Amino acid sequence: MMQLITAGAALSGVMLSLLANAYLERRRARDVRALEVMRVDLDRVKWLREERVKAYGGLSLAGEEAQQFIRSELPLVLGPDGAARRAAVEDRWRELRTELRKAYDQVALFGSEQARAEALRIWQVARNGANDFLQEPDTDGTDRAARLAAQIRSVASELGTAGNRFLEACRRDLQGE
Repeated sequence: MMQLITAGAALSGVMLSLLANAYLERRRARDVRALEVMRVDLDRVKWLREERVKAYGGLSLAGEEAQQFIRSELPLVLGPDGAARRAAVEDRWRELRTELRKAYDQVALFGSEQARAEALRIWQVARNGANDFLQEPDTDGTDRAARLAAQIRSVASELGTAGNRFLEACRRDLQGE
């Protein structure tokens, strides 16, 4: 009888050890999975931040180029030899518009909601302003030239304001506000 009790106690001890080890292994495996999930999430957040920084920088540069184009190259079309320069200016605008759209698309993919809204505003102001200006029929007249010069100043100013709002939205996003 004593041997039976000793064997039962030993078997119970072995069983308790096995159960405790199984519990600890499951807990260790769960902790490893949780750590791996946290690592993957951290890598994703880091990747997204890097993509946002690239997208925000790209749109900021493209918007600045568009603003400089509107300020410096569009008025050349109004000058005395504007008709001769018009084709070159239109070609340059198509290139800038394409680059601006690509940069906007990157912000639309990776940016925060506020940055996307401000980026859309930059895209629309630049596109509409330059397109409207270039679609204006060529006619002579000081009234037309003055009106178009005022349009250029207005678009450039609005683009600058939109750019400032975009940069502020980017700053808030990247600083986590």
